[in-house]
Order: sequence, then structure tokens, then C-alpha cells
Amino acid sequence: MIIIGHHLVPFNSLYKVANIEDIKKTKPNSIVLIDFSNQSLVQYAKSQHISLALHVKNIKDACIANAIGAKFILVDKNISENIQNLANEYLFDSKILLCVDDENGIQSAAENFIDGVILKKGIV
Repeated sequence: MIIIGHHLVPFNSLYKVANIEDIKKTKPNSIVLIDFSNQSLVQYAKSQHISLALHVKNIKDACIANAIGAKFILVDKNISENIQNLANEYLFDSKILLCVDDENGIQSAAENFIDGVILKKGIV
């Protein structure tokens, strides 16, 4: 299981970006986190060969995020199981991360076989 943002587990933060200037401020080889609805920024990041984590709200967007090569697909609890099942069935290369508020979410994610979790500390 992937755990990003827990103080006992070494991790590389994801850099939440909202525009091109934010991307330019990130360190080389960073993974940028973009809300999938910001498709022009997603296109820019892809054109610059930047590693992506995409926060999605539905199954369609998760399928597209995987198809464009997102390293991580971030999901909220309400859709996590459906998207993880889809990822397992279609052998997604992207890893599914459940957004959790605290370490108690780790158990829930593990019980539902989600690829991993990301805590708030894992996002800069």
C-alpha cells in the first residue's frame, strides 16, 4: 500500500498547482497535482512531460487520467471503491490514492484494497 503524507513513512510530496506559474515554481522531477477539471493545465503539463497526479470526481475522468499517463489518480471516499475496481479490471498503470484526513483512513483504504492513501501533509 502506498502511504503519502504520514510522518513515519518517507514520501515525496505532491505539488498542488492551479496555473502554469505554479508549475514553473516546482522542483525538477516533481509530481504536480492538478484538478482534472482544469484541462488546459493538464494539457500544458503533459506537453512539458511533467509527472501528473490528477484529482478526479467520476469514473470517466479516472479512465481518461489513466489513459494520459497520470502517475496517481486521487479520489474521494464516495467513489474510491468503484474506481479501484475499475483500475483492477482494466489494469490501470496509474495508482489510485484515497484522500484521507488522518491516519484512521489508512485502515478503511486497506480494507477496500485501495492502492494507497494521501494525507494532507503529503500535498504542498
